[in-house]
Amino acid sequence: MMAAMLACAAPTALAQSGEKIKVVLDVRSEGRASRDEVATRLLGDVRRGLEAIGDVEVVPRDEGRRIIWIVTGTTAGPYAASVIVTERYDRETLMVLGIEDDDMAGRMMALQIVNDHQIFTGRDPAALARRIVASINDGVLTKLRTLKPRP
Repeated sequence: MMAAMLACAAPTALAQSGEKIKVVLDVRSEGRASRDEVATRLLGDVRRGLEAIGDVEVVPRDEGRRIIWIVTGTTAGPYAASVIVTERYDRETLMVLGIEDDDMAGRMMALQIVNDHQIFTGRDPAALARRIVASINDGVLTKLRTLKPRP
């Protein structure tokens, strides 16, 4: 009986052991240091869309190395957004690249690597958010899921 319970529990334990992909979400309005109403709505819609993906977690800036930058258009007409997905260098990657000097590594870790850049348009912010989330999920996140976790 104990063996049967363990056999049934093993797949569940394995399925839950996967680490979530942590992303930071930063949404701004074009030409402004802050968000207008459209950017604020888009931020909420994209956040909810990303959080609905089971293996993705939206985290504060200091907890994630992958950042999704979204800049919304501010002109009248169709809604538009530029989306850039970046990733910060980490110390392990820099060691593989042969950068062992601490000063150089510190400067390199302050940089961002662009993984993806796309421009989207939509009839309303909700439609725009759905297209952005679907594209990120089918693109960058799908590639990240194929990477082997570090030991």
